[in-house]
Amino acid sequence: MKFMISTSRRYAATSCKLLTFENNTYKNCRFFRNSVVLQLPSKEPLKTDAKPSTVPPYISGNSVDNANQCLQSTEKKNASLNNTVVKHDNKLDNKQNMDETKILNDNNFTMRLVNRIENWSPSTAKYARLSVFGCKYLYKDVLVLLSAYKKYYSSDLSSLTYAELELKYRLPLQLVRLTPILIFWPVPFTNLFLFPLAFMFPKYLLSEHFWTDEQLKEYWIKDQQNSFEHNTRVFEHLSLMAEECSDDMLLKWFRVIECLGAGGVSPVEDIIQAIPVFTMFPYHFSTLPRQHIKVLLKMYNMHRGWRRRVRLKNLAQYIQLMDKAIESEGGPDKLNDRQLQWACLFRGLNPFSSSRETLVLYLKDWIKISSNIDNDSLSCILHCQVLLALNRPENDILKKTE
Repeated sequence: MKFMISTSRRYAATSCKLLTFENNTYKNCRFFRNSVVLQLPSKEPLKTDAKPSTVPPYISGNSVDNANQCLQSTEKKNASLNNTVVKHDNKLDNKQNMDETKILNDNNFTMRLVNRIENWSPSTAKYARLSVFGCKYLYKDVLVLLSAYKKYYSSDLSSLTYAELELKYRLPLQLVRLTPILIFWPVPFTNLFLFPLAFMFPKYLLSEHFWTDEQLKEYWIKDQQNSFEHNTRVFEHLSLMAEECSDDMLLKWFRVIECLGAGGVSPVEDIIQAIPVFTMFPYHFSTLPRQHIKVLLKMYNMHRGWRRRVRLKNLAQYIQLMDKAIESEGGPDKLNDRQLQWACLFRGLNPFSSSRETLVLYLKDWIKISSNIDNDSLSCILHCQVLLALNRPENDILKKTE
């Protein structure tokens, strides 16, 4: 081998390929590590090990302990590094959430296209903005809904947050409205009349993500007017069923009925004391009359098909889960304006004729009553919007437009 290296030095000055060959063999072959090799002036000097390795091919017991200690120390360091990385990722996620409204800025292609359309036709640009932002909000809500279904199938409904519970109740019906557009959109030349038709009838062909604020207020008030008509019928049934009862507990219940019949607002403490009435005949779920069941289904905009009592009981349990989720997340004060408005609308109060403080107080009173309801008195939670919001001054607009 030394003879080969010495002969290669003779031809090094005349052959550059031999130099590269020698360098490559030095790097790749282990045999040449301890041999004398020609060092190139253009490259760094090659480093060799200063001391030979004295590590045995096996590890003794003491060395195993030392190695384990070293591994534990490295694992602790890696865990601390992972924690710092996770914290950094959380900061990045928070920053992304904070800058979420800045995603669709003027530098984005879609918004630049919308700005060009605005110069040509401002009314067309308005619908273009609605479609862009509506798709963004719809995509975000669909992701939350998918995560809610994953949690539901893996554990239970109690593990869901309030936002996930709300979207699980509301979003499937809104996706049904979008099915005609999703079906006929890939068909050629259907976009010429499909999207104009959808914006002409947004209540039936579009979800709430594509509505304007005026449309949202108009449609929500119309829906609440239809349900308020059934609230009065539910109160009439409650007052008629009270005549069939005979118990000392009914004195408190008669006090609530008389207060509502006189046009007043019943105190929350009186309603809480009258909750045991819903565990007896005829207010219990199993003994409610059929006509009253039909009116309750109309009040909550549910179909009057099969399993009426079971579906109403599931709805009552779902409402109680949402109330517990609101309370566990810090109360109604932590909800944003849109969530607070829908929560009060779903519970019988007009959210557009009252301030945020009034809506928060109403939800707090509702949660007080809901926290005192058990499985036997679960039918009470379906009548809470009648007991709390029937004669409130915020709902006077609904009475005038009947």
